[in-house]
Parts: sequence; C-alpha cells; structure tokens
Amino acid sequence: MENMTEIFTVLLLQDVENFTNGTDMHPNMTYFNSTLVDAPTVPKAVEALMYIMYIVISVAAIGGNVIVCYIVFAYQRMRSVTNFFIVNLAVGDILMASLCIPFGFVSNLLLQYWPFGAVMCIVVSYAQAVSVFISAYTLVAISFDRYIAILYPLRPRMTKLQAKLIIVLVWFVALLTPLPTAIMSKLEQPQDWIDRNLTDRYTCMEAWESNTQRYHYSMALMILQYFFPLAVLIYTYTRIAIVVWGKRTPGEAQDARDQRMATSKRKQFSSSKKK
Repeated sequence: MENMTEIFTVLLLQDVENFTNGTDMHPNMTYFNSTLVDAPTVPKAVEALMYIMYIVISVAAIGGNVIVCYIVFAYQRMRSVTNFFIVNLAVGDILMASLCIPFGFVSNLLLQYWPFGAVMCIVVSYAQAVSVFISAYTLVAISFDRYIAILYPLRPRMTKLQAKLIIVLVWFVALLTPLPTAIMSKLEQPQDWIDRNLTDRYTCMEAWESNTQRYHYSMALMILQYFFPLAVLIYTYTRIAIVVWGKRTPGEAQDARDQRMATSKRKQFSSSKKK
C-alpha cells in the first residue's frame, strides 16, 4: 500500500498545483503556467532545502530500485513470481525518478518555464502517466497473487510464465491508455509572456479543443489510475485480513480442545466424588 500512497500523493500535489495556478488539466500533466513568473520568492534556506530533498529523493529512488533489479536478476533463487512483480514496480519507480522528478524540478522550481523542447515535453508527460499505471496495476497483480494463495491454498500457484504474461499486459495497458497525453502535449506560449517579450519561454501542456474534453479525460485517468486499483486493493487485502485474523492456528485449536476436555474431566470427577 506504500506505493499507492506515493501515487496518490503525486496526483494530489499536481491537483493542488492545477488549482492554485488556475488551470484545468488532468493529474498527469507536466505543465508550467505563466503565473509562475510572478510567484512569490522563496527564502534561500527553504529553496536550498528543497533542492537537496529533490536530489536525494531522485538519487535514492534510482539507486535503490536499480539495486533491487540487480539482486533479483543476479541470483537464481530470487527469481520468484512475487519478486518479478517487485522488479516491475522498481522499473516504474525508476521511470518516474529519472524522467519526471528531475524535469519537473528544473522547470517548476529553477526556471519556472519549460526549456527542454517539444520532444521532451511529450516524453516526460507521457512517461509520468505510464509510470503511474505501471505501479498501480502491478500492485493489483501482487494483491491477486496473495489473494489466491491465502484464500485458495489448494489451487496451483501462479507460475513464472503467467507472471511474465501479466507484466506484459500491465505494460500494454500502461502504454496504451495514456496515449492521448502524448498526442495532445504541446509547447505553448501564453499571451502575457509575449507581451513581456519573453519570446523564448514556453509552457508544456495539453492542447485540448475544449475544457469538457480535458475534464472527461482527466476523470477517466483518475478512475483508472487511482480509484479502480485502490478499490481492488481494499477488497483483496480486506478478504485476506479476515481470513488470516479469523482463523486459529493449529496449536491454538489444540489448546482450546485440551482445555474443554480438561474441564469436562473435572466436572465428571466432581460428580463422581459427590456420589
């Protein structure tokens, strides 16, 4: 569930930025609004701390997940079904940490405009949406694997081939669903920037024909990326918790049986003495 919390945090922070900047864009949009030019200055100490935190998070995310991938692929005994899914989660995190975090950091905090060109505008926006899908649906796959193993222990376990096929399906969904993000992401120059002679500065945003289309696409992504996976995780792990906490272990069951037998024997012994 930690990864779902991370996903929700990313979506929530972007929604807050959308609201404060007066934009109406979907949660995965990498954008740089013209109002950022007039944003209030941040104290140097706070700014330095933010720089350090961004760098540390990026390095730790990339380094830690690369180590996870190396360990699983380097050691034969680590190549289990669950670890294959964990590697897929790590790849999604690497994609987020290497493409989305650094570019967003430079554009939003350092420069306050998009300096990386039209191609990277498409790549970064699309990669951000893809990475969220990969993380969310890999967590769903892990939850189903645990669900079947605990609720139906006599059924055959998921094989490595089946796990690989599921991972391919996750990537197919992750690459296909946010294609409109890649198609609609473009560089634009707000009119107030042109009026200020800031002709070399651009924003990276989705150029939808209407706000209605933008809204419907945003809601569809929010449901598919967050609410649907969250509902599945809540259902599967709730059922798992009920089964695990509701069952007595064999030792506890035997202890309860022995206590009932001892109580019965004492009652029989007491009644025989009275006679």
